[in-house]
Amino acid sequence: MGNALSKQFVVAVSLLAVPACGDDLKRATNDAAQPGLDAPTGTDASAVDASPDAPDDAPAGEANLILHYAFEDSSTVVTDSSVHHANGTLTDVAGWTADGREGRALAMTGAVPADTYVSLPSGVLTGVDDFTISFWVKLNSVAPWARIYDLGNGQADAANRFMYFTPNGFSGAANGAMAASFGGSPSNENVTLSPTLLPTGAWKHIAVVGAGGDRTIYIDGFPAATVVDGPRVPPSEMEPLSPSSWIGKSRFSADPGLDGTVDEFKIYDRALTQAEVADRAWPKLDYSYWRFDEGDGTVARDSSDHAIPTALGTGVTWTTGRLGGGLELPGGPAGASGPMVTLAANPLAACTTELTIAAWVRSDTMQPWSRVFDFGTGTTSFIYLAPSDGAGMHFAMVSPNGLFDLVSPTVPFAGDGSWHHVAVTVAADHSVKLYADGAVIASGASPDVTPADFASATDLWLGKSRFPDAYFDGAIDELRIGCRALTADEIVTLSRP
Repeated sequence: MGNALSKQFVVAVSLLAVPACGDDLKRATNDAAQPGLDAPTGTDASAVDASPDAPDDAPAGEANLILHYAFEDSSTVVTDSSVHHANGTLTDVAGWTADGREGRALAMTGAVPADTYVSLPSGVLTGVDDFTISFWVKLNSVAPWARIYDLGNGQADAANRFMYFTPNGFSGAANGAMAASFGGSPSNENVTLSPTLLPTGAWKHIAVVGAGGDRTIYIDGFPAATVVDGPRVPPSEMEPLSPSSWIGKSRFSADPGLDGTVDEFKIYDRALTQAEVADRAWPKLDYSYWRFDEGDGTVARDSSDHAIPTALGTGVTWTTGRLGGGLELPGGPAGASGPMVTLAANPLAACTTELTIAAWVRSDTMQPWSRVFDFGTGTTSFIYLAPSDGAGMHFAMVSPNGLFDLVSPTVPFAGDGSWHHVAVTVAADHSVKLYADGAVIASGASPDVTPADFASATDLWLGKSRFPDAYFDGAIDELRIGCRALTADEIVTLSRP
């Protein structure tokens, strides 16, 4: 039986005998996998990408692409557009949909057993050691033990090898665990667990990256869970894949099929860097995303189709960020020309009832009323986040329609030079949540002031207040601004230490 772990997805590696019951195997690995579960720490300086604003795969990366199902087909043949031409077979052409992340996609029903799925041929993973598996998925529901993919050789007992990704497992229906598992030689499985579940009704990019015994699950380009130096279970051990390897189907008959849509399923025979994964997780118009990885110049790029350039003011410099690079804001007393960052266009322009603003911040000196962001027009309409107002973290929305303040009971972190994740969400039901390091530190309701009130904001600043307050002293990285209220699990994912 599973332990009390709450809401986790998994990529697994552990040592155990292969039992007759598949779900017993999956649950047995849960406790064993935990000692090896480590979140990524420090700064991934090697992941700095010189061109973080390119949504398409770089040619160098595509040279290692060994499977690519774009799901642009209409028959039972699923075309592999990589150089290997390892076409798959679809069970039901009714699964094709025009509602893909890129053009068409494959929609599955969640039936038990699965009735719409893709079978993969043998040979795809021959000789593969380091790897990356990436895909886009939009779930309708998050049923326990459903599979995005389940690849293996289908042999019996100790010779059995399989690897899978489930959006929900290891803790039962109510509190699942997102998981990727690699079962290798007898009593050998590598499992990675995330403390979150994916949302329903939204496209999410997932990548599972492995090198040696290391495994990392990325969600929307951010490292959500990592196992370091686990058992070495290379994908090559899964061969021959046919006839026991699928997208959308589990090898265990009691497990449901996937209830959702999958697009752009890719396998590479190398471990992509974090920056390369983030390039492939291009958000289109889902949200604006500033990675601050440029390292030089006076403009930071928005890695989304919104393409909002961000100008670095005098005194703002590049620094080591939470991931790759970041922006250093040295602070200073109130004034009109202090060190700030200015957005060229309003990222809230399309927001009506919902929004999310999330970023990693490093506060070097806690200056009361200094701003992480302050967006608005003059002093009549504005929205801001202050790490401290002297008593707590302070989020406010002010417009001609009213005033909304949300303040945490205490300041959640000190100005000690450590990185922390901050986020605020406004939902369609008017609920507002303020987060620090993935935890809700204050919540309330704003029925009068809504995100639509700031659609015409013209003063768009990071690090500067519209009032005579000190400038923010610290650093900012991984800024995401969008018009959907992210779920609590999505915020937790972005805040992984």
